[in-house]
Amino acid sequence: MIRRKFLGFTAAVLGGGALGLWAFRSSVGRRIANKIRTLVHPPAVLSSDDGREEAVLPEAGPSVSVETALNSRCTSDADDNPENFHWGMFDRKRTLSRGQIEAIVSRVRIPRWTDGGLRIKAEKNLLTFIIDNRAAGRVREWLMVESGLEQQALGLVCAALGVGYVFSTLGEDGISLSAEEQATVRIRIDAMKPSYDGAYWTSAAPPRPRPWKPGNLPDPIRSGDRALLTVLADLKTERPEGGAVSPARLGQLLWAARGRTPHFFKSDPWGLTIPTYRGEQALSHVHVAAGDRLSRYVNRADNRPTHSLADAGEIPAGGVKDLAGRFGPGRLYIILGKSETAARALWEIGYQLLNLMLQAASLGLTYKAVLVDDKALFRGTELTDPVAVLVLQGEA
Repeated sequence: MIRRKFLGFTAAVLGGGALGLWAFRSSVGRRIANKIRTLVHPPAVLSSDDGREEAVLPEAGPSVSVETALNSRCTSDADDNPENFHWGMFDRKRTLSRGQIEAIVSRVRIPRWTDGGLRIKAEKNLLTFIIDNRAAGRVREWLMVESGLEQQALGLVCAALGVGYVFSTLGEDGISLSAEEQATVRIRIDAMKPSYDGAYWTSAAPPRPRPWKPGNLPDPIRSGDRALLTVLADLKTERPEGGAVSPARLGQLLWAARGRTPHFFKSDPWGLTIPTYRGEQALSHVHVAAGDRLSRYVNRADNRPTHSLADAGEIPAGGVKDLAGRFGPGRLYIILGKSETAARALWEIGYQLLNLMLQAASLGLTYKAVLVDDKALFRGTELTDPVAVLVLQGEA
Protein backbone atom coordinates (compact mmCIF):
# COMPACT_ATOMS: atom_id res chain seq x y z
CA MET A 1 0.00 0.00 0.00
CA ILE A 2 2.78 2.46 0.96
CA ARG A 3 4.71 1.55 -2.18
CA ARG A 4 1.62 2.11 -4.38
CA LYS A 5 1.01 5.52 -2.77
CA PHE A 6 4.66 6.50 -3.25
CA LEU A 7 4.63 5.42 -6.89
CA GLY A 8 1.35 7.23 -7.43
CA PHE A 9 2.76 10.40 -5.90
CA THR A 10 5.88 10.04 -8.03
CA ALA A 11 3.84 9.68 -11.20
CA ALA A 12 1.73 12.72 -10.33
CA VAL A 13 4.79 14.87 -9.66
CA LEU A 14 6.66 13.74 -12.73
CA GLY A 15 3.64 13.62 -14.98
CA GLY A 16 1.72 16.72 -13.93
CA GLY A 17 -1.79 16.96 -12.55
CA ALA A 18 -2.86 18.56 -9.28
CA LEU A 19 0.01 17.15 -7.27
CA GLY A 20 2.46 18.16 -9.95
CA LEU A 21 1.07 21.70 -9.87
CA TRP A 22 1.33 21.76 -6.05
CA ALA A 23 4.89 20.48 -6.23
CA PHE A 24 5.82 23.21 -8.70
CA ARG A 25 4.25 26.05 -6.71
CA SER A 26 5.25 24.93 -3.24
CA SER A 27 8.81 25.35 -2.01
CA VAL A 28 8.55 22.09 -0.06
CA GLY A 29 6.84 20.44 -3.00
CA ARG A 30 9.62 21.46 -5.38
CA ARG A 31 12.23 19.98 -3.05
CA ILE A 32 10.32 16.71 -2.76
CA ALA A 33 9.75 16.54 -6.52
CA ASN A 34 13.40 17.16 -7.23
CA LYS A 35 14.51 14.51 -4.73
CA ILE A 36 12.18 12.01 -6.38
CA ARG A 37 13.54 12.89 -9.82
CA THR A 38 17.05 12.38 -8.49
CA LEU A 39 16.10 8.96 -7.12
CA VAL A 40 14.43 7.93 -10.40
CA HIS A 41 17.12 9.47 -12.61
CA PRO A 42 20.33 9.79 -10.57
CA PRO A 43 22.83 12.29 -12.02
CA ALA A 44 25.70 10.84 -13.96
CA VAL A 45 29.19 11.30 -12.57
CA LEU A 46 31.41 13.64 -14.54
CA SER A 47 33.89 11.67 -16.56
CA SER A 48 37.60 12.34 -16.22
CA ASP A 49 39.08 15.28 -18.08
CA ASP A 50 40.83 12.85 -20.41
CA GLY A 51 37.49 11.54 -21.63
CA ARG A 52 35.94 14.92 -22.38
CA GLU A 53 36.38 17.32 -25.27
CA GLU A 54 37.78 20.79 -24.74
CA ALA A 55 35.02 23.36 -24.18
CA VAL A 56 34.35 26.03 -26.77
CA LEU A 57 33.47 29.17 -24.84
CA PRO A 58 30.79 31.46 -26.32
CA GLU A 59 32.23 34.22 -28.49
CA ALA A 60 30.03 36.91 -26.93
CA GLY A 61 31.49 36.40 -23.44
CA PRO A 62 34.07 39.22 -23.47
CA SER A 63 31.36 41.75 -24.43
CA VAL A 64 28.78 40.73 -21.80
CA SER A 65 27.86 43.78 -19.72
CA VAL A 66 28.34 44.28 -15.99
CA GLU A 67 24.59 44.16 -15.42
CA THR A 68 23.99 41.03 -17.49
CA ALA A 69 26.87 39.20 -15.78
CA LEU A 70 25.41 40.14 -12.39
CA ASN A 71 21.95 38.98 -13.44
CA SER A 72 23.23 35.71 -14.94
CA ARG A 73 25.62 34.68 -12.15
CA CYS A 74 24.87 31.18 -10.86
CA THR A 75 26.73 28.24 -9.36
CA SER A 76 26.67 24.85 -11.06
CA ASP A 77 26.36 21.10 -10.53
CA ALA A 78 26.03 17.96 -12.66
CA ASP A 79 22.42 16.90 -12.01
CA ASP A 80 21.04 18.55 -15.19
CA ASN A 81 18.15 20.04 -13.18
CA PRO A 82 18.54 23.82 -12.73
CA GLU A 83 15.72 24.00 -10.16
CA ASN A 84 17.07 21.27 -7.89
CA PHE A 85 20.24 22.49 -6.18
CA HIS A 86 22.33 24.79 -8.36
CA TRP A 87 20.91 26.55 -11.39
CA GLY A 88 24.01 26.16 -13.57
CA MET A 89 24.62 22.79 -15.21
CA PHE A 90 28.12 21.46 -15.79
CA ASP A 91 28.65 19.96 -19.24
CA ARG A 92 29.50 16.29 -18.69
CA LYS A 93 30.96 15.96 -22.20
CA ARG A 94 33.32 18.93 -22.16
CA THR A 95 36.02 20.34 -19.94
CA LEU A 96 38.21 23.41 -19.65
CA SER A 97 41.75 23.24 -20.94
CA ARG A 98 44.72 24.32 -18.87
CA GLY A 99 45.07 27.40 -21.06
CA GLN A 100 41.42 28.33 -20.57
CA ILE A 101 41.73 27.97 -16.79
CA GLU A 102 44.85 30.12 -16.71
CA ALA A 103 43.16 32.77 -18.85
CA ILE A 104 40.15 32.85 -16.51
CA VAL A 105 42.27 33.16 -13.37
CA SER A 106 44.39 35.88 -14.98
CA ARG A 107 41.26 38.06 -15.30
CA VAL A 108 40.61 37.94 -11.54
CA ARG A 109 41.95 41.36 -10.58
CA ILE A 110 40.67 43.40 -7.66
CA PRO A 111 41.40 46.79 -6.10
CA ARG A 112 42.99 46.48 -2.66
CA TRP A 113 43.24 48.31 0.66
CA THR A 114 45.96 46.17 2.26
CA ASP A 115 49.32 44.82 1.16
CA GLY A 116 48.83 41.52 3.00
CA GLY A 117 49.32 38.16 1.32
CA LEU A 118 46.42 37.24 -0.94
CA ARG A 119 46.54 34.68 -3.74
CA ILE A 120 44.73 31.99 -5.69
CA LYS A 121 46.32 28.55 -5.88
CA ALA A 122 45.22 26.61 -8.97
CA GLU A 123 45.38 22.81 -9.11
CA LYS A 124 43.87 21.98 -12.48
CA ASN A 125 40.34 23.37 -12.22
CA LEU A 126 40.23 23.53 -8.40
CA LEU A 127 41.08 27.00 -7.12
CA THR A 128 41.98 27.66 -3.47
CA PHE A 129 41.72 31.24 -2.17
CA ILE A 130 44.43 32.00 0.37
CA ILE A 131 45.23 34.86 2.75
CA ASP A 132 48.20 35.49 5.06
CA ASN A 133 47.46 33.46 8.21
CA ARG A 134 49.76 35.68 10.26
CA ALA A 135 47.53 38.73 9.84
CA ALA A 136 45.49 39.70 12.89
CA GLY A 137 42.85 42.20 13.98
CA ARG A 138 41.69 44.77 11.47
CA VAL A 139 44.19 43.68 8.79
CA ARG A 140 42.91 40.09 8.94
CA GLU A 141 39.31 41.27 8.67
CA TRP A 142 40.16 43.41 5.68
CA LEU A 143 42.05 40.53 4.04
CA MET A 144 38.92 38.40 4.43
CA VAL A 145 36.93 41.12 2.66
CA GLU A 146 39.52 41.22 -0.12
CA SER A 147 39.31 37.43 -0.45
CA GLY A 148 35.56 37.91 -0.92
CA LEU A 149 36.28 40.38 -3.72
CA GLU A 150 38.51 37.77 -5.40
CA GLN A 151 35.87 35.04 -5.07
CA GLN A 152 33.21 37.29 -6.57
CA ALA A 153 35.52 38.46 -9.34
CA LEU A 154 36.02 34.83 -10.36
CA GLY A 155 32.27 34.18 -10.26
CA LEU A 156 31.52 37.17 -12.47
CA VAL A 157 34.29 36.33 -14.93
CA CYS A 158 32.78 32.85 -15.17
CA ALA A 159 29.29 34.32 -15.61
CA ALA A 160 30.50 36.56 -18.44
CA LEU A 161 32.45 33.81 -20.22
CA GLY A 162 29.78 31.10 -19.89
CA VAL A 163 31.79 28.97 -17.45
CA GLY A 164 30.37 26.99 -14.53
CA TYR A 165 31.68 27.18 -10.98
CA VAL A 166 30.80 25.73 -7.58
CA PHE A 167 32.04 26.38 -4.05
CA SER A 168 33.67 23.74 -1.90
CA THR A 169 33.23 25.21 1.57
CA LEU A 170 36.03 24.88 4.07
CA GLY A 171 33.94 26.03 7.02
CA GLU A 172 32.63 29.40 8.18
CA ASP A 173 36.16 30.74 8.69
CA GLY A 174 38.11 28.62 6.21
CA ILE A 175 40.93 26.34 7.28
CA SER A 176 44.56 26.84 8.27
CA LEU A 177 46.97 25.36 5.73
CA SER A 178 50.09 26.36 7.63
CA ALA A 179 51.36 29.03 9.99
CA GLU A 180 51.66 31.31 6.95
CA GLU A 181 48.53 30.48 4.94
CA GLN A 182 44.79 30.38 5.62
CA ALA A 183 42.46 29.01 2.93
CA THR A 184 39.09 30.75 2.78
CA VAL A 185 37.23 28.67 0.15
CA ARG A 186 37.84 26.37 -2.77
CA ILE A 187 36.03 26.86 -6.06
CA ARG A 188 35.88 24.40 -8.92
CA ILE A 189 35.39 25.76 -12.44
CA ASP A 190 34.41 23.73 -15.49
CA ALA A 191 32.52 23.77 -18.78
CA MET A 192 28.85 24.69 -18.43
CA LYS A 193 25.69 24.22 -20.47
CA PRO A 194 23.57 27.27 -21.31
CA SER A 195 21.10 27.66 -18.44
CA TYR A 196 18.69 30.36 -19.60
CA ASP A 197 16.44 28.99 -22.36
CA GLY A 198 19.42 27.91 -24.44
CA ALA A 199 21.51 31.00 -23.60
CA TYR A 200 24.33 31.59 -21.12
CA TRP A 201 22.94 34.96 -20.04
CA THR A 202 19.65 36.64 -19.30
CA SER A 203 18.37 40.17 -18.72
CA ALA A 204 15.04 38.95 -17.31
CA ALA A 205 13.68 39.58 -13.82
CA PRO A 206 12.74 36.64 -11.56
CA PRO A 207 9.64 35.26 -13.32
CA ARG A 208 8.34 32.43 -11.16
CA PRO A 209 7.03 30.79 -9.05
CA ARG A 210 6.61 34.10 -7.20
CA PRO A 211 7.17 36.91 -9.69
CA TRP A 212 8.96 40.21 -9.21
CA LYS A 213 7.15 42.60 -6.86
CA PRO A 214 7.80 46.26 -7.72
CA GLY A 215 9.19 48.21 -4.77
CA ASN A 216 9.74 51.87 -3.98
CA LEU A 217 12.96 51.94 -6.02
CA PRO A 218 12.95 52.03 -9.83
CA ASP A 219 13.26 48.53 -11.27
CA PRO A 220 16.91 47.75 -12.02
CA ILE A 221 18.31 47.55 -15.52
CA ARG A 222 19.67 44.06 -16.18
CA SER A 223 21.71 44.84 -19.30
CA GLY A 224 24.18 47.60 -20.01
CA ASP A 225 26.77 49.10 -22.34
CA ARG A 226 30.07 48.38 -20.59
CA ALA A 227 31.64 44.92 -20.66
CA LEU A 228 32.25 43.26 -17.30
CA LEU A 229 35.76 42.15 -18.22
CA THR A 230 36.74 45.66 -19.34
CA VAL A 231 35.41 47.37 -16.21
CA LEU A 232 36.94 44.76 -13.89
CA ALA A 233 40.38 45.08 -15.48
CA ASP A 234 40.55 48.81 -14.63
CA LEU A 235 38.62 48.87 -11.35
CA LYS A 236 39.92 51.15 -8.57
CA THR A 237 38.91 51.77 -4.97
CA GLU A 238 38.19 55.38 -5.92
CA ARG A 239 36.89 57.20 -8.98
CA PRO A 240 37.33 60.93 -8.31
CA GLU A 241 35.76 62.20 -11.54
CA GLY A 242 32.33 61.20 -12.70
CA GLY A 243 28.62 61.76 -12.35
CA ALA A 244 26.35 62.22 -9.36
CA VAL A 245 24.01 59.59 -8.05
CA SER A 246 20.26 59.83 -8.74
CA PRO A 247 17.38 57.78 -7.28
CA ALA A 248 17.46 55.47 -10.29
CA ARG A 249 21.20 55.04 -10.07
CA LEU A 250 21.03 54.46 -6.32
CA GLY A 251 18.51 51.69 -6.94
CA GLN A 252 20.78 50.21 -9.59
CA LEU A 253 23.71 50.18 -7.16
CA LEU A 254 21.68 48.50 -4.43
CA TRP A 255 20.45 45.85 -6.86
CA ALA A 256 24.06 45.24 -7.96
CA ALA A 257 25.09 44.80 -4.33
CA ARG A 258 22.38 42.35 -3.28
CA GLY A 259 19.53 42.31 -5.81
CA ARG A 260 17.35 39.40 -6.86
CA THR A 261 18.04 37.44 -10.05
CA PRO A 262 16.13 34.73 -11.97
CA HIS A 263 18.00 31.59 -10.89
CA PHE A 264 17.03 29.07 -8.20
CA PHE A 265 19.10 27.67 -5.34
CA LYS A 266 18.02 24.52 -3.47
CA SER A 267 14.66 24.58 -5.30
CA ASP A 268 13.89 28.08 -4.02
CA PRO A 269 14.04 31.39 -5.91
CA TRP A 270 17.00 32.60 -3.86
CA GLY A 271 18.75 34.10 -6.86
CA LEU A 272 21.01 37.00 -5.93
CA THR A 273 23.78 38.96 -7.59
CA ILE A 274 26.07 37.39 -4.95
CA PRO A 275 26.64 33.82 -3.77
CA THR A 276 25.26 32.87 -0.36
CA TYR A 277 26.83 30.47 2.11
CA ARG A 278 24.52 27.42 1.89
CA GLY A 279 21.61 29.69 1.08
CA GLU A 280 21.90 31.84 4.23
CA GLN A 281 20.09 35.14 3.68
CA ALA A 282 21.05 37.20 6.73
CA LEU A 283 24.83 37.09 7.11
CA SER A 284 25.19 40.73 6.09
CA HIS A 285 23.05 43.73 5.26
CA VAL A 286 23.05 46.84 3.08
CA HIS A 287 22.10 50.31 4.36
CA VAL A 288 22.00 53.82 2.92
CA ALA A 289 22.81 57.00 4.87
CA ALA A 290 21.50 60.31 3.54
CA GLY A 291 21.03 63.46 5.57
CA ASP A 292 20.37 62.33 9.12
CA ARG A 293 18.41 59.21 8.09
CA LEU A 294 19.43 55.60 7.73
CA SER A 295 17.59 53.23 5.35
CA ARG A 296 17.81 49.46 4.91
CA TYR A 297 17.78 47.72 1.53
CA VAL A 298 15.00 45.13 1.20
CA ASN A 299 15.15 42.50 -1.57
CA ARG A 300 12.32 40.23 -0.47
CA ALA A 301 8.75 40.99 0.65
CA ASP A 302 5.66 38.78 0.96
CA ASN A 303 7.90 35.88 -0.04
CA ARG A 304 8.56 37.55 -3.39
CA PRO A 305 11.66 39.21 -4.83
CA THR A 306 11.49 42.99 -4.60
CA HIS A 307 13.59 46.16 -4.63
CA SER A 308 12.95 48.71 -1.86
CA LEU A 309 14.38 50.96 0.82
CA ALA A 310 12.88 50.88 4.31
CA ASP A 311 13.45 53.60 6.89
CA ALA A 312 15.81 52.46 9.66
CA GLY A 313 15.75 55.53 11.87
CA GLU A 314 17.88 58.56 12.58
CA ILE A 315 21.67 58.66 12.43
CA PRO A 316 22.87 60.01 15.80
CA ALA A 317 25.43 62.76 16.28
CA GLY A 318 26.20 64.76 13.15
CA GLY A 319 24.65 62.51 10.48
CA VAL A 320 26.38 62.78 7.13
CA LYS A 321 28.54 65.64 8.39
CA ASP A 322 30.16 63.16 10.75
CA LEU A 323 30.43 60.61 7.94
CA ALA A 324 32.06 63.20 5.70
CA GLY A 325 34.67 63.86 8.36
CA ARG A 326 35.53 60.17 8.51
CA PHE A 327 35.19 59.01 4.91
CA GLY A 328 35.43 62.16 2.80
CA PRO A 329 32.72 64.51 1.51
CA GLY A 330 29.67 62.99 -0.07
CA ARG A 331 25.93 63.29 0.07
CA LEU A 332 25.07 59.64 0.20
CA TYR A 333 26.73 56.59 1.72
CA ILE A 334 26.05 52.90 1.10
CA ILE A 335 27.13 50.91 4.15
CA LEU A 336 27.78 47.17 4.24
CA GLY A 337 27.56 45.57 7.67
CA LYS A 338 27.86 42.04 9.02
CA SER A 339 25.41 40.17 11.24
CA GLU A 340 27.82 37.62 12.73
CA THR A 341 31.49 37.24 13.61
CA ALA A 342 32.37 34.39 11.21
CA ALA A 343 34.59 35.15 8.22
CA ARG A 344 31.89 34.06 5.77
CA ALA A 345 30.06 37.34 6.50
CA LEU A 346 33.21 39.26 5.54
CA TRP A 347 33.50 37.33 2.27
CA GLU A 348 29.89 38.21 1.52
CA ILE A 349 30.61 41.88 2.16
CA GLY A 350 33.48 41.55 -0.30
CA TYR A 351 31.06 40.17 -2.91
CA GLN A 352 28.76 43.14 -2.44
CA LEU A 353 31.53 45.72 -2.37
CA LEU A 354 33.00 44.49 -5.64
CA ASN A 355 29.56 44.60 -7.26
CA LEU A 356 29.00 48.15 -6.01
CA MET A 357 32.29 49.39 -7.43
CA LEU A 358 31.73 47.60 -10.74
CA GLN A 359 28.27 49.09 -11.09
CA ALA A 360 29.39 52.57 -10.05
CA ALA A 361 32.27 52.46 -12.55
CA SER A 362 29.98 51.13 -15.28
CA LEU A 363 27.55 54.00 -14.66
CA GLY A 364 30.37 56.54 -14.69
CA LEU A 365 29.74 57.67 -11.10
CA THR A 366 32.13 59.37 -8.73
CA TYR A 367 32.75 57.04 -5.79
CA LYS A 368 35.17 56.12 -3.04
CA ALA A 369 35.18 52.68 -1.36
CA VAL A 370 36.40 52.63 2.24
CA LEU A 371 36.91 49.83 4.76
CA VAL A 372 35.75 50.80 8.26
CA ASP A 373 38.07 50.86 11.27
CA ASP A 374 35.58 52.42 13.72
CA LYS A 375 32.99 49.85 14.79
CA ALA A 376 31.15 52.41 16.94
CA LEU A 377 30.44 54.63 13.97
CA PHE A 378 26.70 53.93 13.84
CA ARG A 379 26.18 53.37 17.55
CA GLY A 380 22.53 53.78 18.43
CA THR A 381 21.25 52.38 15.12
CA GLU A 382 20.44 48.87 13.88
CA LEU A 383 23.72 48.93 11.95
CA THR A 384 25.86 47.45 14.72
CA ASP A 385 28.89 46.19 12.81
CA PRO A 386 29.74 48.28 9.71
CA VAL A 387 32.57 46.94 7.56
CA ALA A 388 32.65 48.89 4.28
CA VAL A 389 31.27 52.16 2.92
CA LEU A 390 30.79 53.42 -0.63
CA VAL A 391 30.84 57.23 -0.67
CA LEU A 392 28.80 58.78 -3.50
CA GLN A 393 28.41 62.32 -4.77
CA GLY A 394 25.13 63.98 -5.54
CA GLU A 395 21.74 63.87 -3.90
CA ALA A 396 19.41 60.87 -4.10
